[in-house]
Amino acid sequence: MADRVLCIDFGLKFIGLAVADFPGITARALETIRSDRQDPLQVIGQVVSDEKVTKFLLGFPFSDAEGEIHRRIRDFGDRLAQHFPAIPVELVDESYSSIEADELVQQTGLGRRQKQRSQDSQAAKIVLLRYLNAAP
Repeated sequence: MADRVLCIDFGLKFIGLAVADFPGITARALETIRSDRQDPLQVIGQVVSDEKVTKFLLGFPFSDAEGEIHRRIRDFGDRLAQHFPAIPVELVDESYSSIEADELVQQTGLGRRQKQRSQDSQAAKIVLLRYLNAAP
């Protein structure tokens, strides 16, 4: 049976989500969570239920020197593991995914607010596609 993978691009204000079957070749961007307006774990719980998620990928900027954002991402990963103990959490390199997503979103012709909303989920999709493409 294929794993159903949910990739999470964690940010302090926005959290992007993307999902795919593994092994697979396509990924689908989902919603972007505004963590100041919604409880991320509640939204992710609904996605887990709807999409039958069996694994989490949590984007982590391995290319940067460790700092505050790294601690926050690790803390969020711990919260995921506690809230969803049956679903493994794997940190995956998300270096430069936001830059790639920004370039991609700029080409869409969306308005500023729509671009902002979709950028983080597109970044999660990029990280997920990298993961799928790197798999043996």
